[in-house]
Amino acid sequence: MTYLDIHSHILPDIDDGARDLEMSITLLQMLKDQGVTHVIATPHFYPDSDNAEEYAETTQKAYIELTEEIKHRDLPKIFLGCELRYFNGMGKSSAIKQFVISGTKYLLLELPYGAPVTKTVLQDIIDISERQGLVPILAHIERYSRVSGFKKLLKLISDGVAIAHINAGALVAKESVRISEKLIKGGYISYLASDTHSPNSRPPQIDKALSVITERLGKSVANRLIIKSNRLLEEIEAVNE
Repeated sequence: MTYLDIHSHILPDIDDGARDLEMSITLLQMLKDQGVTHVIATPHFYPDSDNAEEYAETTQKAYIELTEEIKHRDLPKIFLGCELRYFNGMGKSSAIKQFVISGTKYLLLELPYGAPVTKTVLQDIIDISERQGLVPILAHIERYSRVSGFKKLLKLISDGVAIAHINAGALVAKESVRISEKLIKGGYISYLASDTHSPNSRPPQIDKALSVITERLGKSVANRLIIKSNRLLEEIEAVNE
């Protein structure tokens, strides 16, 4: 079986994820032990505080360092992406194309935690799709279930404007398992991602999450998420041949 983890913070000393190369390798080993064969490194980019050129340089350097280190090890293959924080007007900015996942049309988008989903936010997501020709992947959408405008966000997914992923940890935590199940059953979730940051405080939990989905929603639902992950992997590999 192959499995692509689309959201992780495994690059060494870049953001609030792996602090060094040793931790990066530990996380990759944990992902491998859970059945992950490929992983997208998605370091944070905050438009209000980060410089795009410096970000590109430092992330590329860390990516090369890590891939060289694991070249002869049996660990998941790494692709480079980004977790881009939302900013007002981003749907009209062609600059966002530099943050896509490994040369594809997919853009991992993080909305501000706790902030309402306004008409402006919704329009920007629409513009990312229609003006920029990109596919916005809404990161850890379960986090926004209590904010104003969440149902309108779900409608964008139903309408095919955006897709979404859910964090594996949300299916393990008691406080978020119900909303996570509801979103999966509703057909709003395309991918299950680790969003791992560290081995202890935010470890990868892909295996546990798939077990919960299998037990509570059925094996076919878990398989659907695995298949979608593999289809995205095929697209990424085709672009990077």
